[in-house]
Amino acid sequence: DFVMPAPSGVTGTLYTYPNIPRAQLIQIAAEYGGSKVTVASNFTMGVTNQTPEFAAKFPFKQVPAFESSAGNIGDTFAIASLVGGSALRGDDEVTRCQITQFMNQAETSLFPAACQILYPCWGLMPNNKNVISKAREQFDGYMSALEGYLADKTYLVGEAVTLADLTVAMYLRDMYNMILDEGARAKYTNVTRWFTTIINQDEVTRVIGTTALCTKPAQFDAKLFAANHPKPAKQEKPKQEQKPKEAANPKPAAAPAAEQPKKEEKKKKPFADLAQPKLDMDSF
Repeated sequence: DFVMPAPSGVTGTLYTYPNIPRAQLIQIAAEYGGSKVTVASNFTMGVTNQTPEFAAKFPFKQVPAFESSAGNIGDTFAIASLVGGSALRGDDEVTRCQITQFMNQAETSLFPAACQILYPCWGLMPNNKNVISKAREQFDGYMSALEGYLADKTYLVGEAVTLADLTVAMYLRDMYNMILDEGARAKYTNVTRWFTTIINQDEVTRVIGTTALCTKPAQFDAKLFAANHPKPAKQEKPKQEQKPKEAANPKPAAAPAAEQPKKEEKKKKPFADLAQPKLDMDSF
């Protein structure tokens, strides 16, 4: 029978919303480090973390956030390092740097690509084929590199589980559960061997239970997306009272044509009507 290690780590309260890989990573690390981490039951995302009291402890208002007598920390990897203890962090400088390397690569390369593939299946993002195609290309590139690296290794760094293994495994978990069916897993046999080793550790299953491998890849759920993104109801414009129609204005009567001024008759010269005389003045 498994015996819980004596508490040797820290005790504190974890502020987070449920079922996110980052918070689960912290809880799993606490299992390894013998820390007591209690998830706050009264936390509401977007409400609690916007209060002045929360901001006084965690200025950036981000979660997961950890409050303890040792101090307050508002970063996933920093919290996991604290509650997980030195065994998960690494015993020497080079080992710690190698562990940090895998954690940062998972955060910047693996996690964003996985989210863009998974979010449409959860109805959180539209089914943008170009975005998903680029994400699959980035994800496959990461997995191919990991496949070659793990060809002769059981763990990512050294000969025992570290935060490197736990971080990458937690960020891969939903992909193995929802997307990577048997055919897809056949391309990544080394990664799959390593993944099932880490995800079935007792410290891991005590937090997240067993993880089933995908049999049929999830697809975009249009109904779920519509439910998560309801269209705003159209606001009806108040009806304006109809004004009574004005009687059509009668066409103005055509203006009478202006009288043309009469041409003045040329005045006749006196005696113009008399017969011309027969007298020839030139011969006179």
